[in-house]
Amino acid sequence: MKLAPLSAGCLALALISSPLSAASAAKPLWSTPLGGDAKWHQLTGLGTLLVGTDAAVVAISPEDGKIAWRRDDLKKTNRHNAREIPGTPVLICNTFDGMMNSKVTFLAVDYLTGQTLWTAPQMLAQYQGTIPVPEKNLVVFVVNTMDQKDNGVWFMAHDLATGAQKWAVKLTKPGGIPLHLADNSGKFIPTMDLSGYHDPIVDGDEMYVGYLGVHCIDLTTGAVKWGVEFPPAAKGLKKTYAPLRIDGDRIYGAGGGSVYAINRRDGTTLWTSDRISDYAGLLKARDNAIVAQLEIVGGKIFSRYGGNFSDGKNATLKEPLGVIVLDPADGKSLYHFDQAKEGITNLVVIAATKTVVFADGANVYGIDASGATPAEAFKSPIEFKKKMGVGGVAKIGLGALGGVSGLVKGVASASKGRLDVPVAVNLRPDGGVVVQGKQHLLAFDPVAKTSHWSLFYAAPSEALGNIAMFAVTAAAAVYGNGQAAAGGGFGSSGYNSGVNTIHSNLGSYNAYTEKAARRAGGSKSSQAYTYILTKVEKDIGVVGVNLATGETDRELVLKEKEPDYTVDEPMNRVFHFKGKSTVVGYQF
Repeated sequence: MKLAPLSAGCLALALISSPLSAASAAKPLWSTPLGGDAKWHQLTGLGTLLVGTDAAVVAISPEDGKIAWRRDDLKKTNRHNAREIPGTPVLICNTFDGMMNSKVTFLAVDYLTGQTLWTAPQMLAQYQGTIPVPEKNLVVFVVNTMDQKDNGVWFMAHDLATGAQKWAVKLTKPGGIPLHLADNSGKFIPTMDLSGYHDPIVDGDEMYVGYLGVHCIDLTTGAVKWGVEFPPAAKGLKKTYAPLRIDGDRIYGAGGGSVYAINRRDGTTLWTSDRISDYAGLLKARDNAIVAQLEIVGGKIFSRYGGNFSDGKNATLKEPLGVIVLDPADGKSLYHFDQAKEGITNLVVIAATKTVVFADGANVYGIDASGATPAEAFKSPIEFKKKMGVGGVAKIGLGALGGVSGLVKGVASASKGRLDVPVAVNLRPDGGVVVQGKQHLLAFDPVAKTSHWSLFYAAPSEALGNIAMFAVTAAAAVYGNGQAAAGGGFGSSGYNSGVNTIHSNLGSYNAYTEKAARRAGGSKSSQAYTYILTKVEKDIGVVGVNLATGETDRELVLKEKEPDYTVDEPMNRVFHFKGKSTVVGYQF
């Protein structure tokens, strides 16, 4: 698996270990002015580059940089309210009008042509979120209504192909779901939305929503079949409800420091685990342990608590930190790891060996889940295999220390902001993992229990270093959520049926199927690289790290103090948002 957090364009690190002399330079392809500053950007599944400014949404062809279309009616958008429907060329957006953006209109856009597919009637409501459900040919809007007799937070489902409303249901009272700061919120008038929650999961005709605990919604009728409510662990932080996990007739959720096992057929709570409370800190800290991830491995429930979280602006490390494994029969603890130092990453599951891998600031850990009782499979120190370079590391005396624990001791007196906080572990195509820290990369083999290579990075500035941790925190959360093994997911027959319905109504899609196939093929070969913002030729630029060898053999000088860029990995392209107002395309 490629390192999505690093290549998302926000991880700002300075490479000081691997030489750049043998690196091949990227070739410039084109330059396109946007007519405004880019506020967000994303590459769609079909390769279109979408860019949002305050005044418009712009679609750019990555091959030649030509503007395919511009929609000046789509203003002040963000990634949360301009959502691509997976597997389709459909972008679901909304426009605002009236005092405090109280009038909202939903519309679907064919992002290959820029044409409006349908527009829903304007309504008086506060927009909160969009839930794509391509399995059922639906999109569900979450709004806080203001013009109905029974106002509150409503779910409104529309047909993806036609826009016709299929059903509407009230979930809770007005303002009943706590919101979080939106990605592009203004400084003086904050915009709030549901970006602080994981996406619901779909299984067959049911959708399970984790906004207030767990609610089950019938996707055919919209009926709320049942709800089990429990509090989050920290109201001001995003993603403090763990992503939901389905296992047979059960669904597991977590909040307030406890794990909940629920019968998903009738909503009966089977058990609630003990609150994680053996942290030797203040009572308030104990009561608010954040269970951030759940994984079902070997018939056991692995719960990771603590880690890096964001309030929408800044990232912070929240303790206590650890992993507790619960017995599915009664929720009692079977195994408890509470020795994490200086941070903890997401859990990664090695399915073939039933091993759960994670890391803290000093070691890579593996827990064997194959037996009746979980046991430690390995504990391997994070050590640098390559010779340390000069620059920042040599100046603070790290040349002889090695390892992240040594790094922490060496930099503590110089700058606490440079501490190496671990943030993510990602699977590799060969079954290994890449451990990613704020300032290091490590390729690790869970079977051989050894590291192949590792690199150290030093952030060019504290500002960029903070952006780095924020970016990978969000990406790690998405990655953890993507491991849900629920039926009816992408690639299932139910999903394909819904998507095919959409395709049959969009002739433009057929012209791009061959192109999509080429991208899918290219994606397999490009998984050997990750792209990082670093120092190139005494300036800031992008380097490509070969994940098989740890060598840096691609480079691109950007010459900006805080550059914004994204990488199209299947096609080996980099898009630099120069001065935020111009996109420059490069080819490796």
